[in-house]
Amino acid sequence: MRTLATVCIAILAATACTKSTSDKNITYVTPFKAVELMNDPGSMLKRAPVSVWVDPRSPEKYAEGHIPGAINLPFPRMTAEAGLVLGKYDQFVVYDTSYDDTIAKAASKRLIELDFSDVYTLEGGLKAWTRDGNPLETGFPAPPSAPAKAPAPQ
Repeated sequence: MRTLATVCIAILAATACTKSTSDKNITYVTPFKAVELMNDPGSMLKRAPVSVWVDPRSPEKYAEGHIPGAINLPFPRMTAEAGLVLGKYDQFVVYDTSYDDTIAKAASKRLIELDFSDVYTLEGGLKAWTRDGNPLETGFPAPPSAPAKAPAPQ
């Protein structure tokens, strides 16, 4: 009986610190609104947000076509890599391929669970993006560049 109580307390303690999300936590934006968010110049009282497009699809799907400048962070790697990859940004627009693709919703919720704020989900995904006349890029993302080395003293 004591072991069962210990297990129950451990489970409650582990889940008490977990942030839970649902579809109600998702904020959808149209392609037009997403571009507005990305280009927010800020004001005298508020600095402009550092925004990024987040593509949670596989690298192969990303290479077939993605929003220019988007970061490819595949959903299976999101929990482990989001802090490192997205840490310098403070506004996120997550997208997928189509209207009812679940990966964009799941990725948006995961970012919220990881304590990222200002997370938006592109309504209609890439289909809505291109339908509105916006461009796509193809190809794999460039590998991160090495930091510039200082010239050797002479």
